[in-house]
Amino acid sequence: MSTYREVDTKEAGAKRRRWPEALKRQLVAETLEPGASVSVVARRHDVNANQLFGWRQRFAGSTRVPVTELLPIEIGPEPAASVAEPGPAAAKPLAGSIEIDVSGGVRIRIEGAVDPAAVTAAVAAVMKARRRR
Repeated sequence: MSTYREVDTKEAGAKRRRWPEALKRQLVAETLEPGASVSVVARRHDVNANQLFGWRQRFAGSTRVPVTELLPIEIGPEPAASVAEPGPAAAKPLAGSIEIDVSGGVRIRIEGAVDPAAVTAAVAAVMKARRRR
């Protein structure tokens, strides 16, 4: 359904179409419906999608935009692990090693169970010491 006939183009020498305010608001409202695409609405009504995006910005305060409501959450204690069923969380952390070669012949080696924060701190300390030189 093209809205081309509803647009005022009768001005002498007019190259631009004049869209009625009510029609602009109607098209903006169509783009705000769930699942609507601005480009599809624009094509259906023979309007440039950029122009329709501009109208959306212009009427943003006056057109009711659906508000997403946030749901409350609560973080509670972790459930106690069953003694009869040891799971992966109850397994002993695997021992391993990490080696990081930094330019200039510097090597960082960390063995055993590794905390990511400890690795970050170790690399930051080495890099800071190298910058001082």
